[in-house]
Amino acid sequence: MNDDLSSHERELFAALPRQSAADPIATERLVARLHAEGLVRKSESSASSAFTQRPSRRAPRIAVQLAAAVALFAVGALTGARIASRGSLERELARTDLGVADRVLLLQRAGSAYVTAANGYADATKRADSTAVEVANQVLRGAAHAVVRSSLNSRTASDILNVLQARDTTARKPILWY
Repeated sequence: MNDDLSSHERELFAALPRQSAADPIATERLVARLHAEGLVRKSESSASSAFTQRPSRRAPRIAVQLAAAVALFAVGALTGARIASRGSLERELARTDLGVADRVLLLQRAGSAYVTAANGYADATKRADSTAVEVANQVLRGAAHAVVRSSLNSRTASDILNVLQARDTTARKPILWY
């Protein structure tokens, strides 16, 4: 070493303690000054306690973003529901401004929907349900009456009604219990 210390002085320096207890008051003053000058930020543990004492600057921004996300979701859901119901069969059936050609197409669409529902029911059940049979009977009878009333093809409608009425009379025989 190229210093001007004697060996005795080196021994004295080596004997000095390498650590000492810091003065808590002086440490607090130093940390407060460093904070005031913006050189040190609060640690995570002190930031969480400061968060409970003083609202964060990010909290309003997060609340606005959350509100915007909820509003965007609600607008999307309402728009989707409106688009989905716009072409629904129920809405089209309720319209009164349709011409004859559009009514025929609507009749075909409703009939296809009925046949699809009937096939779905038949696929889902193993045996006939009396309620479903009655519903099908009433739907077919109503369709036949509509055809007769509008004179579209009275022969076909009359045949359908005759079949349904004949089935009704055979199905409604009195039952005797002993």
